Amino acid sequence: MPAKVLFVRHGQSQANADKVIATVDSPLSQLGREQAHATGRRLQSAGVTKIMCSPFARARQTAEIIAQEVGYDSTTIEIVNELHERRFGEKEGGPKDHESAWYYTVDDEYGIESHAAVIARMQRCAEKLRVAAAEANGTVVIVGHATAGYYLRQVLKGKVTFATFDPPDELMNAEVAELTL
Repeated sequence: MPAKVLFVRHGQSQANADKVIATVDSPLSQLGREQAHATGRRLQSAGVTKIMCSPFARARQTAEIIAQEVGYDSTTIEIVNELHERRFGEKEGGPKDHESAWYYTVDDEYGIESHAAVIARMQRCAEKLRVAAAEANGTVVIVGHATAGYYLRQVLKGKVTFATFDPPDELMNAEVAELTL
């Protein structure tokens, strides 16, 4: 039987709380830690046998807290570099001065990672997730980010260009979405 695969957006980061565009090292806020614990408690009966996450601090912290809550050995969390958030170039560390949809749709401005680059990265990520799910004997939890997670979910639907993507839908902090690989 194929593994169940769940995508979790990281808990609230300090950057989210401060309304700035997060950098690689933005940690979870206190609320983010609480959200991660709550999500982990909700997943206790999910039969988690594998946890994978983005290399960014907020995703790693969320994954570690979930691991603690579900009784998973946090030293075996797999870091998947392709899961990192979309890079926002010169906007990183600055104020979040646009509506959320802009961060999903902007292309070729401010040194922001292009649609094509994020799609290619998520295609590589999807292959890694498929291999992990095939080897798992239970539920795979993947901890990532809002924008990159949206791109991943679109790629998993077979979409290969941004023009074919569904309208942006943002997962809330520590929200869980089931994926079909």
